[in-house]
Amino acid sequence: MINLFLKFKTNKLSSKFITQRNIDSSSKVLFALFTRYGDTIISLQVIKEFIEKFPKKNYLILCPKQMEPYVNKLLPGISCISFNKRNLIELLRVVKFLKKWKPEIGFNPWSNGLDSCYFISFCKYFFCYKDFVKKEKNHYQVIRKYLQLDLKEWTFETVKEVPLKRNILICPDSTDILRSMDSVEIEEVIKWMQMKDSSINITIASMHPSDILFHNKKDFIFKKNSNSSLEFIRLMNNSDQVIAVDSAPMHLALALKKETIINLKITKKEDVINSGSSFAEFKNFFKVKI
Repeated sequence: MINLFLKFKTNKLSSKFITQRNIDSSSKVLFALFTRYGDTIISLQVIKEFIEKFPKKNYLILCPKQMEPYVNKLLPGISCISFNKRNLIELLRVVKFLKKWKPEIGFNPWSNGLDSCYFISFCKYFFCYKDFVKKEKNHYQVIRKYLQLDLKEWTFETVKEVPLKRNILICPDSTDILRSMDSVEIEEVIKWMQMKDSSINITIASMHPSDILFHNKKDFIFKKNSNSSLEFIRLMNNSDQVIAVDSAPMHLALALKKETIINLKITKKEDVINSGSSFAEFKNFFKVKI
């Protein structure tokens, strides 16, 4: 029912490229973020740059409920409305608010669905991400281009040797199984670390319970709700070192300036990592026999 409603409402939508003059003359800016976990974290980082460039505007972010804790963590003080877009009552409440608030500029970075495009259509000027031609390869640069921000020269710092820290968080999963660490690799890494230092505390944060069956520590299973997101943010905050694949936890760890060891299997670091990041590469840090 809701999908039919969105199709009807967006059938004749015509988004236009937003000019710098449009942005300069506006006072209210809306961002609708209904996309994958990792793309949301990337978008929030670049939205932060947008807000820093235009600090005097009134901002609002729309997102699913499980993403609100990440908005609050990465963009403290920015207004956020989170809701279940499949709940008709909640959706209509948001629509009523947008009609009253009357936003002027609307963006929906990395959000290709009809829902996010519908929400930004309440703006005076809006440019649906699905209509944006992506010429850049780096995920952060893509959003900078979409939001009319200056592109950054891509630089990074790799650390070849870092000592094991006290509290280590392992995030082995990506939505793409080819980017993920399997249970054998996870176990080998843990054995390697425990041989180096038996006193370290290791926590695994996974989407799949099967990844942690062999591990007798208190581990974390991701769930699609705001409480789970809050718990994971606390877990990340309390970790001294993060081991992650190409995934949202990797982007979050880098955004929070955590000491991060990255295991990139099929992706290029220059395509997925933000400019200015500092990290250690998994292949240089661990000697793991799989």
